[in-house]
Amino acid sequence: MQPLSLTQRIDQISQHIVRARLYLDLWSYFEEEDSRHRIIHTMREYNEFFRFTPHAYLATFVIYASGAFDKRRDTISLRPLFREVSVAGHLQQQNISLIETSLEQAQPIADKVAILRHKAFAHRSAHISYNDVFQMASVTPNELRELTVIALSISNCLLLAVGLHEQHFRELPRNAAESMMDALARK
Repeated sequence: MQPLSLTQRIDQISQHIVRARLYLDLWSYFEEEDSRHRIIHTMREYNEFFRFTPHAYLATFVIYASGAFDKRRDTISLRPLFREVSVAGHLQQQNISLIETSLEQAQPIADKVAILRHKAFAHRSAHISYNDVFQMASVTPNELRELTVIALSISNCLLLAVGLHEQHFRELPRNAAESMMDALARK
């Protein structure tokens, strides 16, 4: 079976990174102390809906974010795409250096996200508690956000190298969640 074209794969990874950030932003809205204290009464009123919603956002973020840094060559991920775009001669040396540095910078955080994926979500470990997995990963929300920024920077270099448009993070989903919670609180 033939792989998707290079441009399709780069476009796809860029969309995955934007989606990862969207899910991270939504998880943060429901779980961050600053916003949670304002919405907790509404969440409790609709507890059957909100019971697992933040968890679903976090799990989805972890799957998308860890996938972006998967090292296998048969996946749509940043490292194999970077190698392929470099070998094809689409990148200038300054962008090659920038991406290499960015990948090195992202790797420690990506490794932490991989721990979450492999031990808490995709392959639930039988030997460690869910909470202990998070302690083992020792990753902060700021690191998760930083990972998405680095990933989008890399993917935007790849997009531009093959003649596609850059992608951007959007605040609309979080804004919509805030509006929804405000509307529910007024009922």
